[in-house]
Amino acid sequence: MNPTALPNLNAVLLVLAGIILSMLLPLAVATLRKATHLETLSPEKPTFMQKLAAAWQRYGGTKYLIFLLAATLVAVVIVFLLGMQFFTNRDAILAGFAWESLLSKTLTKKQP
Repeated sequence: MNPTALPNLNAVLLVLAGIILSMLLPLAVATLRKATHLETLSPEKPTFMQKLAAAWQRYGGTKYLIFLLAATLVAVVIVFLLGMQFFTNRDAILAGFAWESLLSKTLTKKQP
């Protein structure tokens, strides 16, 4: 019995999840280390939207939106243009994780 490859859309979404996960883990660790609070907006309890707006400003949300679009493009390239097939969810997520790491190391300027 031959294993069945994941459908292309599922593969793209899972590769994208791996790419995003590889970017969010260091951010989450740094955020936990800082343990800053967004509740310092005003003396009143801020609404969810106020917290979201403050987080968007504090962490530069626009650059992460651009990252999301670029990561989606990379995931589509990996699945469709390179023709990669994945047989488990884990494989697709790990591929996204690995490709992000490769691209990050390849495109980062090395300091002398």
